Amino acid sequence: WADLPRALMSWTQNAGTLAALAALVWFAATYLGRKLEKRRLQASPLATGMLLLSWSLFGVVLGIMLLNWSSDGRYHNLVPSTPMTVDPADPNPPPQPPPTLSDWLLTAAGALALVVVAAPMLRLLAGGLRWGRILALARLGFKEGIRSRVVLVFAAIVPLLLFAGWFITGKPEDQIRNYVDFLYLVITILFILTTSLIGSLGIPADVKSQAIHTIVTKPVEKLEIVLGRYLGYAALITMGLVLVTALSMIYLLRNLTPESIEESYRARVPIYGRLEYIGTKERRGDNVGREYDIRGYITGPQVNQPNLPRQFAIWSFDTLPDSVGADGKPVAFEFGFDIFRLTKGIENQGVLCTFYFADGRIRPMDLERRKLEMDAKFDELQEAAVKKHGGDRAALNKALADIRLKLLHDFGMYVKPKFNVTDYHTQRIDDVPAALFEYLRKKETTEPRQAVGNEPAPPMFQVGVSVDFDIRGANQQMLGTARRDLYLLVTEQSFLLNYIKGIVGLWCLLMLVLGIAVTCSAYLSGVISWLCTIFIVLAGLFVADIQEIAENRSPGGGPLESLTRIALKQNQVVDLGDSPAATLRSGVDEAIRWLLRVFFLRLIPDVWRFDLHNYVSNGFDIALSVLCMETVLPMLGFLFPCAVFAYYLMKYREIANPS
Repeated sequence: WADLPRALMSWTQNAGTLAALAALVWFAATYLGRKLEKRRLQASPLATGMLLLSWSLFGVVLGIMLLNWSSDGRYHNLVPSTPMTVDPADPNPPPQPPPTLSDWLLTAAGALALVVVAAPMLRLLAGGLRWGRILALARLGFKEGIRSRVVLVFAAIVPLLLFAGWFITGKPEDQIRNYVDFLYLVITILFILTTSLIGSLGIPADVKSQAIHTIVTKPVEKLEIVLGRYLGYAALITMGLVLVTALSMIYLLRNLTPESIEESYRARVPIYGRLEYIGTKERRGDNVGREYDIRGYITGPQVNQPNLPRQFAIWSFDTLPDSVGADGKPVAFEFGFDIFRLTKGIENQGVLCTFYFADGRIRPMDLERRKLEMDAKFDELQEAAVKKHGGDRAALNKALADIRLKLLHDFGMYVKPKFNVTDYHTQRIDDVPAALFEYLRKKETTEPRQAVGNEPAPPMFQVGVSVDFDIRGANQQMLGTARRDLYLLVTEQSFLLNYIKGIVGLWCLLMLVLGIAVTCSAYLSGVISWLCTIFIVLAGLFVADIQEIAENRSPGGGPLESLTRIALKQNQVVDLGDSPAATLRSGVDEAIRWLLRVFFLRLIPDVWRFDLHNYVSNGFDIALSVLCMETVLPMLGFLFPCAVFAYYLMKYREIANPS
């Protein structure tokens, strides 16, 4: 939700720029010589003035960019900002840059152009459409979709479900994860093919058979034809998806192993903290050379280097919900770390670690010292309690509980020592006292946290992890941690409801594919519409890779430089030299990157944002904010320009063309 204003600004810039370019092309074609074959659009003086103002604002932004370029970046604070790419290895990514003057000018220019271009369609939606006609056309499209027999592709899932178990193997705890991955993959492929075919072939088939003539000769708006087709096909796809989802849930829930139920048959609601490393050589933790540099690594005390500082991974929580520990029950934390082995280690043992659950005001480097002081104090008080109560076991247990509570308040921390951490396995510490969080909330009221100098205010709560010393050599292993490897488990939701939420993300993708297909079919033939739709979907699968090329982060340089390296059989680290050919190659690559940044990446949807199955397969709840902001809102953001585009294509298309 915090990113929503900036996302709306970006959407207005993208859609508005496209609308301004389209209007500029139309004005050029209409008033500079070539007429639009007896179908001139009527542009009112108000619309013309708004477009002129929009183009003027675009010109001002272009002037600011040229001024910044000519002055060697002196006015970089005024040019349009570029969203920062988040490095997955960075435990605390920096915030996105604030909007600049050019961002506000681009937003205003895009909004003006978008209002002018979309106004005719919006006016028609407000009062000129009749939903009775649209529903009748939707009913017709639904029936034609069934008669087209394309929906028989749905039946292909049945044999896949019958025999998939022969080929899906893995550890018992991975059973649900493997099943969910398989089901989502199969359903996605089948439904994207079906949706793109139905949406692409509908209107062109009517035009080819001239069946559409019986519709356009009636008092029916052509936009109603597009909307009717879309709604009819959407209803058919939705019905098929509901049936296949029910069938897949039956398949998923059969013969589950207890290990997989504990691991993934859940819908955890986590709270994540900020991650930092103490005592390591690098801010992101030590690097062990993993292919995917996502985790930082810490190790325990070394026998041959006893003076090295203790290494910690610290998760900081600025705030915590009031519900955490409010019922008096212990609070649970879950984690799953990576172990990088430097020695063979000890059989059936992972890495022994100490977990510190502490007040955020405590400095991380003081955690170990406080733990030693608290252990010494506990031993002293325990000895006194044993002498006092003797053989009264109940009284002794109560006294020890009181001692632990007193030490928790005195030292502001709870310690879990010698915990055996295993490799890539979800583990839980579920006995963190609720009294610790009650203590933190009271202290927040009596002693509010404050910033000191240039340093921000300390966090409310922190969790520290360190590797314990083991004389047998097990501490020679390294523990890999990432920001989301440890979380506070607030509660758990229904797994089946979470599975349906994942299907809703897939449904949003299908509605987007259907909108693209119907828009293309409003002007192109069936096969060409289908090819365009599939191209856009496939391009959306590689948005992240294309973004690497556009931002010059891909290994081997730009497209032309990579092609040169392949032709010369040179690897990525070889310097290709400085020559006129290298200068030309660099200029062409920069032009390609500019086109990718400015046009391609702003028009192609990120297909992977609609893929929510990883939440389901790993047992994490899909929050409503994720469902709305990551799937539903982007779907609507792409469908609206598609609707405007389809309106103009269908309105000014020659239906009765004899060719």
